[in-house]
Amino acid sequence: MKKIVILILLVLNLGCAEHMVKLPKASRITVKYRVLDEELSPNNVNCANKVVPYSKMKDHDCSFKIEKFEFDVERKYVLNKNGGLKEYWRYLAEGPLTYSMQQLNDDLNFKAYEELDSFNIKIAKDRTAIIDNNTNFKIERIFEKEKLILIEKGSDKILSGRRILYAYK
Repeated sequence: MKKIVILILLVLNLGCAEHMVKLPKASRITVKYRVLDEELSPNNVNCANKVVPYSKMKDHDCSFKIEKFEFDVERKYVLNKNGGLKEYWRYLAEGPLTYSMQQLNDDLNFKAYEELDSFNIKIAKDRTAIIDNNTNFKIERIFEKEKLILIEKGSDKILSGRRILYAYK
């Protein structure tokens, strides 16, 4: 009887073990997206007219699809090769507002308000998480074709009704 219980526990443990999602070794993060989550995005009127596949998305498009997921972009952070901020995009109903580092540095109050002061993003050493301004975000899924990383829900660092995605090369 003891052997059967141990065998059942072993099978349950193996079945529940998480499959580690890892980024390829040579990859680096190029863009961070803060988007409305897959529940809010389909009901958002700001981007209702045009939902495109991510692979066909242009700069001013604010809504994209990946498989069954639809996401509306709120913020886009374009990174330099070191993981620092290069450009900042705020998507509004009228379209995106873009800010270069020079513009952000000219308005330090706005830069602080948007929490862009010490902006840095990198891939964790074990390649299963993203370190975003000293916060570890565990990778939920990698869309290899689109080269997008979906971060797990549930972090208290992510606003309610939002998701974080990262583009990588």
